[in-house]
Amino acid sequence: MDSTLIKEEDLQIHQDKLESILTNHEKWLQSNGEEGEQAKLEGIILRGRDLSGVNLEQADLTLACLEGTNLSNTNLKGANLILASLKRANLTSANLQGANLDSTKLNEANLQNANLNSANLVWCDLSNANLERANFKNVVLDHACLDGVQGNFI
Repeated sequence: MDSTLIKEEDLQIHQDKLESILTNHEKWLQSNGEEGEQAKLEGIILRGRDLSGVNLEQADLTLACLEGTNLSNTNLKGANLILASLKRANLTSANLQGANLDSTKLNEANLQNANLNSANLVWCDLSNANLERANFKNVVLDHACLDGVQGNFI
């Protein structure tokens, strides 16, 4: 019987490799898909990293672990974050317009001034998140957990 176990270290990514992926993703965005490659970081552990100001527009971060990660001023427009964990992540002033955050964990995340216009937050856990001045225009919040959220959001 072959039982393959996936270890946490197998899902971590070295900084050099991450920088290469981000560079290729930027080329992909700037060339409308003609050059480079879309960032595909499904299931990758990026816990506690500093990704502030990075352009992750349309990136695939399905099932990614971004707990405690600094994503302030990061462009996540149209990104796929289904089932990702962003517990205690700093998303201050992040652009999440049109992002898919279905079933994402955002407990205790800081979303101050974040743009979530037209984002999908179905089944999302926003418990104890800071939503001060976050843009929630046209957001889909069906079945989302908003227990203990802080701040006034639009």
